[in-house]
Amino acid sequence: MTESGETPTSRTWPLHGRRILVTRAADQAPALSNALAAHGAETVVIPTIQIVAPASYAELDQAIAGLDETDYLVLTSVNAVDFFFNRLSTLGHDAASLDGVQIVAVGPKSADALSVHGFQADLVPEDYRAEGIVALLKERVSGKRVLYPKAALARELIPAELAKAGAEVIAPTAYASTPPEDAQGKLDRALAEGLDMLTFTASSTVDNFTALLGTDSLDLARRVPVASIGPLTTATAKKHGFKVVVEADNATLDDMVEAIRQYFSVPAL
Repeated sequence: MTESGETPTSRTWPLHGRRILVTRAADQAPALSNALAAHGAETVVIPTIQIVAPASYAELDQAIAGLDETDYLVLTSVNAVDFFFNRLSTLGHDAASLDGVQIVAVGPKSADALSVHGFQADLVPEDYRAEGIVALLKERVSGKRVLYPKAALARELIPAELAKAGAEVIAPTAYASTPPEDAQGKLDRALAEGLDMLTFTASSTVDNFTALLGTDSLDLARRVPVASIGPLTTATAKKHGFKVVVEADNATLDDMVEAIRQYFSVPAL
């Protein structure tokens, strides 16, 4: 029974009885697992990635020291927002440090994260990916200085394309990622017990998931349908031999959950 007294059905709760794996970092997993549970899913939360500080803050600190010469600050994830502004505060800078700097957030979640630090996005692309950032800025940045605090393994698309457009791009590493130490055993057990879907919200979660599994568990995993947050994650999953059946229309958790809901709402033939 639901809280309203209604008995769950495949029509009212399309994910009822479905065991869905969530692989996001521990501090970010609840946003996805709670949304899936709201549609009746049993979520199995096993992060395959944990976000950590970079090996050195030297590059980022130098970039922050040059904020008075910066025209655009590009933030492509909640992690980028949090690590940048936490470092800004640690170095003793206040809001005035960003006077005259246009803040670009890759999408709604990153824009929401900015508000936690007392800032708001000046620009948000229609396409919530690096490609959207490039399309938004390429006609604006000639002769401008762009600061792009990035993940250690981020693609070079934004720096390369904005540099082609005439920008000076500063791209310091703001954070890194690593697989959690206890993930392998948990994944083995979850796969042995059975899963109805795997969810991946970044290429790094796919890569780490694959690296953590032995041959037998990997064989099991490749039989489970996969939901991906976007084209890049889909490409990585397919490269590793996974069966992607769901891809979000836009690279947001809301769209991803809706796509999963629709997938399980279609009666099996």
